[in-house]
Amino acid sequence: MARPAVSVISPVYNKRPFLNGCVESCLRQSLQEIELVFVDDGSTDGSLDELRKLANGDSRIKVFSQENSGAALARNRGIHEATGEFVFFLDPDDYIPETTALQRLYESAQRWGTSIAGGSMAIDRGGVLDRDSLHGSSLDSFESEGVVEYRDYQYDYDYTRYIYSLDLLRDREVNFPALTQFEDPVFFVHAMLAAERFSTIPDVVYAYRVAYRMEGSWSAQMVLDRIAGIQELLDLSRNLKLDVLHAHLAGQLDGEMRSACLDNSDNDAVLAAMCHASASVDVGLLKSADPSAPDIFVLEAFKRMGKAFAVRRALRNTPPGRLAVFLKRKIAG
Repeated sequence: MARPAVSVISPVYNKRPFLNGCVESCLRQSLQEIELVFVDDGSTDGSLDELRKLANGDSRIKVFSQENSGAALARNRGIHEATGEFVFFLDPDDYIPETTALQRLYESAQRWGTSIAGGSMAIDRGGVLDRDSLHGSSLDSFESEGVVEYRDYQYDYDYTRYIYSLDLLRDREVNFPALTQFEDPVFFVHAMLAAERFSTIPDVVYAYRVAYRMEGSWSAQMVLDRIAGIQELLDLSRNLKLDVLHAHLAGQLDGEMRSACLDNSDNDAVLAAMCHASASVDVGLLKSADPSAPDIFVLEAFKRMGKAFAVRRALRNTPPGRLAVFLKRKIAG
């Protein structure tokens, strides 16, 4: 049997309502030499049964199952089971919006001789595709076809809009770290560094659904995992002098993580991880990426915690504050 051109890898955990749409978007691709590798990660909603039914209708669908281990390890299982020349990662609640997406990516890699080829991202907001996605079109899309050196790109998000040489991932042992958060940017940066360059097409190759996803609270473990991923890439970007990537990561630590860190500021492990990551930021690299960057990097979360502490300390010196301290001590015995 001929080797598939592309293996689509999808980790599945309780996503049964979306599976038909996801599979259909793959099977209607103009590139027919593909295989779909679904790894059910211990679903409890019947997703595994649904996947097996879908597999009965097309021999290109392969279904594997494992105990719940997280999306990162499920994707690694997919890399292990895949047989294609390239792999494309697709979350089961997302889909491929254009029928020529995989063919165009594959042809781009063939034309330019690259191990990675990427297209543009779109956001599905209740069935309406918006190309100006979560991070802005300048970061989440390409305007033309060509080849880009990763050192000239230095971005860490949106790994799902690329195909990756399976041989490259295996030969260089590029896998997803066992994190519940930020595992994909770590994978993406290591893959890009291994490949050094990638080819691009302007076509929209991935649709990310956001309408049904609800923001929830972050557990301490989720915060710790995300900081661990950012920490790894902060160290890597500092050592390799990747200034733009370093600035992106500092911004993610200071901006995207702010509320989650503040919500878990009473956790000693979270505070220690925040301090370590903050101390890892190289101000010289920040200024190299943006000369207007401040001379000292301080997390906004730390600033807010400092202000809150100062307010509490000031209140303790007022009559109501002294009364509150007295009552607290009395209650404590």
